[in-house]
Amino acid sequence: MNDETFLHIERQFDVSPETVFDTLTVPEKMRVWWGDNAEFEIDLKERGQWKITRYEGNEEFVAVGQYLAVERPSRLEYTFGMPQFSSNTDVIKVQIKSDRSGCLVTFDQYGEDIASELKALRPGETSESEAGWQQGFDLMAAAWSESA
Repeated sequence: MNDETFLHIERQFDVSPETVFDTLTVPEKMRVWWGDNAEFEIDLKERGQWKITRYEGNEEFVAVGQYLAVERPSRLEYTFGMPQFSSNTDVIKVQIKSDRSGCLVTFDQYGEDIASELKALRPGETSESEAGWQQGFDLMAAAWSESA
């Protein structure tokens, strides 16, 4: 993580930190943003491995990683890789802080792949990775507001 180029997202949600943390780590709740065509293998502990396989038509997309820090409900850190696209892995750091109306989530993605993606952008462009993470956060927020 020597490169200073990284993806940074901050989102405020009107739910508890526990709700956000669980939606990022509990397979039944993760479906909100990964969809029903996903399979999860989650060993939620420091040094535990995780694997998510998502099916879109005839295509299979696999994301893999290892948990580096698991502190429910305030902190989650893990490696993230998609071997079919790159042999590199990035590091995701999520901080969840309680506030008056719910919680503030700070999401950072570091690594060679995200740095290359961000450096290739023209001014004002949004990276595909940011668009994907934001879409996931939007899907979470929509599901939480429906269940409220």
